[in-house]
Amino acid sequence: MRQKLCRRLEELEKVSARTRLARRFESGASGIDKVREILRVNNVQQGPNESLVETFARFLGISSWELRNRLMERAYGN
Repeated sequence: MRQKLCRRLEELEKVSARTRLARRFESGASGIDKVREILRVNNVQQGPNESLVETFARFLGISSWELRNRLMERAYGN
């Protein structure tokens, strides 16, 4: 019973975090704020010598160069 309750609480906390994240996106937050919030919700810490782009790319499991290319493709349609 206790394990079931703990699992359910974990699920509810995840849903709550996603809901807060979605609301923040709807509020017109900047792109940087959105990235920081995504990292925070997923417990990803920025390294001492790591840029926000490098941290986000690490979270996504791609290189910062690949992230740059993907963002450029979306921005310019190339």
